[in-house]
Amino acid sequence: MRAQFVTDDSAVVLMHYTGLVQQTAAFTAAAAADRPTDWADQYMRLAISFDTGDRRYAWLNTSLFVAAGRLEGTGRIEYAVLRVA
Repeated sequence: MRAQFVTDDSAVVLMHYTGLVQQTAAFTAAAAADRPTDWADQYMRLAISFDTGDRRYAWLNTSLFVAAGRLEGTGRIEYAVLRVA
């Protein structure tokens, strides 16, 4: 998947990611009711890379990130993103 976003200080960043989601009973019930899940309610993991031409964020181009996710309700997902060192 790909997503493009603009930072608070107007840098354009392209995010590439792939991942896995285990649709547990808690995950399925929360998704159907548009409710949030706890972090342990599903296995949602991503590998993420970024591309940007903005020099302030050039370090994103040479880093690898992993993330865990959970449903936030209202059709949104929250991610905890970590840089692999």
